[in-house]
Amino acid sequence: MVSDSHLAPQAAAFNDNWQAVRACVKRAQADLTVHLGDITVDGVKDPSQFRHVQTITADWPSPIRYLPGNHDIGDNPPGPGLAPEEPVRMASLDAYRAAFGRDYWSLAADGWHLIGLNAQLMGTGTREEERQWEWLASDLAAAVGMSAVIFIHKPLFQGSLADDRPHHRYVPLAPRHRLLELLAAVHLRPVVSGHTHQYCDRLVAGVRHLWLPSTAFFLPDELQERMGEKIIGLALIDLSPEHVGVDVICPEGVGQHNALDHPVYPKIAAPARSSRP
Repeated sequence: MVSDSHLAPQAAAFNDNWQAVRACVKRAQADLTVHLGDITVDGVKDPSQFRHVQTITADWPSPIRYLPGNHDIGDNPPGPGLAPEEPVRMASLDAYRAAFGRDYWSLAADGWHLIGLNAQLMGTGTREEERQWEWLASDLAAAVGMSAVIFIHKPLFQGSLADDRPHHRYVPLAPRHRLLELLAAVHLRPVVSGHTHQYCDRLVAGVRHLWLPSTAFFLPDELQERMGEKIIGLALIDLSPEHVGVDVICPEGVGQHNALDHPVYPKIAAPARSSRP
């Protein structure tokens, strides 16, 4: 499982990390790679970055499924009446689908039901959001009682299911509740997410919530509070009927890049740099 690769022609260090991740996936003989989103540096403004990803991900050593992140198609509102910095663009969603396929999907694998969801639609109030809810209800109706894994770009919450403070980092409260109500039909096991650029693994209300680190960079403490481990890497997840094994790896050749040393996002880096002595 990989997340937040932030690939683009100008992001040489992150592209190099991606090749080291490829080698790790090949050594592990993984059956499937799931990319949890923020595939590109900024596919919203520059859809050609999708083609770049396709080029450098050609001949990937396993089947690969993608999910969109905010840097790929835009962001959802953090709460009612609140606007994201870069709203979801339907043109970007169309370009994403043309490059990577469906933005939400499910797979059956050895008795497991694997579900990938588009977090960026949640709370947008669009017809595309409603289509995803309709699809999910139908999909879950065919998987009642099965063990399920959810893959999604954003974590469902920071601290608890009751978190109600709007935040761009997490699924908004109302869609979160709607999602959990639908998921009551299955035996929910891990919820696997990215977006935070931190590794965290915890049990909340009987469900394991796993946050994956980025393969590209971490955000230093002056830019982002520490909620887990700020590492660069990927996770190998082993699913068996009795056990979910998780091995978080920082492979050889993957640079532990600080976002401030690779300023592909100047607007983010500038305030931290100006505050440094």
